[in-house]
Amino acid sequence: MQKLITFILISISIVSNGQDTLNSKSKRKFDRLLIGANISPDYCNRVLSTSNEGTVYSDLIKATDNRETYKLGYTAGINICYNISKKVGLEIGVQYSNKGFSTKKLTLTYGDAIDPRFGFVYDTIEPNTATNTSPLKYLTFVDNYIYLDIPVRAIFNFGKKKIRFTTSIGVTTNILFNATTTSVAEYENGETKRTTHDQPYEYKTLGISPTFSIGADYKISNKFKLTAEPTIRYGLLNIINAPITANLWSAGFNVGCYYALD
Repeated sequence: MQKLITFILISISIVSNGQDTLNSKSKRKFDRLLIGANISPDYCNRVLSTSNEGTVYSDLIKATDNRETYKLGYTAGINICYNISKKVGLEIGVQYSNKGFSTKKLTLTYGDAIDPRFGFVYDTIEPNTATNTSPLKYLTFVDNYIYLDIPVRAIFNFGKKKIRFTTSIGVTTNILFNATTTSVAEYENGETKRTTHDQPYEYKTLGISPTFSIGADYKISNKFKLTAEPTIRYGLLNIINAPITANLWSAGFNVGCYYALD
């Protein structure tokens, strides 16, 4: 009899604890822990600056700004989100990011084309067949900076329906993997030749980028939700110690899919 009473008491305790857990999940009515993946096509560029006084450096910056423009990059990775409440969550992730900028199309006429930053010489006429040559019409240089990004951000949610408005603020640690330049040569006959080489400069390995986003999420089931967030990232630290340096920034449309673990 004593064993039976003990068994009944243990069973009641287990059932009671299980009900408490279910009631706790039912009371909070939101997903506590989520894992997700995201991808963001990005509009990338840089801001040039100098710590030196004098018109020479300011004139160089103006000339470079007139010659260079944005490039299309991307950011993609995985994230873990922990929701403190229905309206506030914390997220950390690991991202692969391609940032940078580009020159405008350089129109070539006579002589050889010289890369204005590295001094490389490109022939304006290159044989495309054994019996024919075609003049080089345009030349473009695209600077690519490949980073491992570690974003940490606070997310704020507004709304109670399937579609909610969201905004976030955070900071991203940028770890540089590689820096390359891709030259794009366009010929008069319509052919295009792309060549990529490593940049010969000593860029800083670490960067810090504050981030801000505003968008919406859509709960498609009890376990899955989709997010869409226009996002801005700006590098606080310049990328190189030089008389004229640059801070990288990007604006993208970040799309994600999350799965609720708890």
